[in-house]
Amino acid sequence: MAMLILMTPTGLTTQLPVSEPGMAIGRAERNHVVLASPRVSRFHARLDTDGPLVILRDLGSRNGTFVNGKRIESQVLVNGDNIDIAGYWMRFLAPEQEIVTDEEMRLLSERGGIA
Repeated sequence: MAMLILMTPTGLTTQLPVSEPGMAIGRAERNHVVLASPRVSRFHARLDTDGPLVILRDLGSRNGTFVNGKRIESQVLVNGDNIDIAGYWMRFLAPEQEIVTDEEMRLLSERGGIA
């Protein structure tokens, strides 16, 4: 099962299993992952599972969602990716993920293979 390792701006670390087909991330209490910061939008981003793929989507947030230092709208995550949402750092871990090169996954995301 895929996992997020979340580190808050104060240095607290939490492990969060990616166990739902769609997991909302944001400031509002109704999210699966609640990030308590005024820099985080109420509904900031979403993790969607599509078979073996986990896709991170920004939901039009003001401060953006970043994967490996690059602002994204939608990105297929690969094992070891670093996510930054308004100073909250997350590492995506999916050790059981099929071995596909990072470049193949990036091309799939960038060329519209994942909507």
